[in-house]
Amino acid sequence: MADAPHPFEQLSPSRIVDAVESLGFWLPGEPFALNSYENRVFLFHDDERRRWVAKFYRPQRWSDAQIQEEHDFLVELGAAGVPVAVPWRDAEGVSLHPSL
Repeated sequence: MADAPHPFEQLSPSRIVDAVESLGFWLPGEPFALNSYENRVFLFHDDERRRWVAKFYRPQRWSDAQIQEEHDFLVELGAAGVPVAVPWRDAEGVSLHPSL
């Protein structure tokens, strides 16, 4: 009996693009993989040439509450003038968007 594939094995380039575009972004090119030990992180440009980072967290590693705490802390740091990548929030104020 074969082991079930790791969820990151399902994170194909087309699935990454689909996840980002499902949030209303249009990608004129492919995302660029950035170094990350635990997660999968990608740099991409939208159709207005703005740079964005999409982070796919390792499944079952962190709870949604822990990830949200990280997002909220980054917002606090950004508001305090610390140069960080503040998480994007949709029209409802949500920054965590499950994709797998």
